[in-house]
Amino acid sequence: MIDLDDINNKIKKGNDIENVLIDIDWKEFEHLISEILKQHDFDIFPNFRFSTKNRYEIDLLAIKNSKIFAIDCKQWRRGRYKISGLKLAIRKQLERCNELRKVLVGKYEKIIPLVVTFFEENIIEYEDVFVVPLWKFNEFLLDHVETY
Repeated sequence: MIDLDDINNKIKKGNDIENVLIDIDWKEFEHLISEILKQHDFDIFPNFRFSTKNRYEIDLLAIKNSKIFAIDCKQWRRGRYKISGLKLAIRKQLERCNELRKVLVGKYEKIIPLVVTFFEENIIEYEDVFVVPLWKFNEFLLDHVETY
């Protein structure tokens, strides 16, 4: 499994994060995001499944205080048609979050949908959903956790 200390050491030696992480699979990608969230004192619920009129799954639920980050992890490589695919993924994440609100009504102050990507994308925010590249995720949490 991936080790944050090992990654940090490679980056401190001048390696680019995308090159350090180029060979990780989707499970390791989700695990890495979970480890970053744990360092920010979030409670993590991976592959959170729930049902309303349909069955849904959210890659990671991260709970801190009365707020939830509902995270869709996208480890896509570079390629064509990513903008349209990313917009579709965002719309699906919004749908999952809207259904999750029905299940958790009154239990949490706010459910915040996020998409964390492997590479930086041309979209930073779409339909009130932030798209955050992995290498900026820690900074995003430092800047945004308290503002929501």
